[in-house]
Amino acid sequence: GLRHLLRSADREITGVASAKAALQALQQQSFDLLITDVMMPEMSGLDLVAALRARAATKKLPIIILTAKGQAYDANMAREVWDATLVGKPFKPQQLREAVQTALDGAAVPSTATN
Repeated sequence: GLRHLLRSADREITGVASAKAALQALQQQSFDLLITDVMMPEMSGLDLVAALRARAATKKLPIIILTAKGQAYDANMAREVWDATLVGKPFKPQQLREAVQTALDGAAVPSTATN
């Protein structure tokens, strides 16, 4: 699965079974990146992203949304409104690895304030 695909010596990966479990995990500790599918039990990935963007602590958390073709419209809105990265399914492993690296690299760049 994704855990195996993204495994790296310098990376700790936490997997959860639902969007609600993700919300709980994100309240208890901080993460550098969230990867979510649009389709999940109980609460959709898009609802999860909306909830995270509404919280100060996760407002800027890099998020990757995995989306099937039929969900492209909603996911596109998520990209524009919530600043999330989209990866269409099916995807090649390298596509996801590159999206993860780009998201993590972008998060590491300090923002410079302009006067």
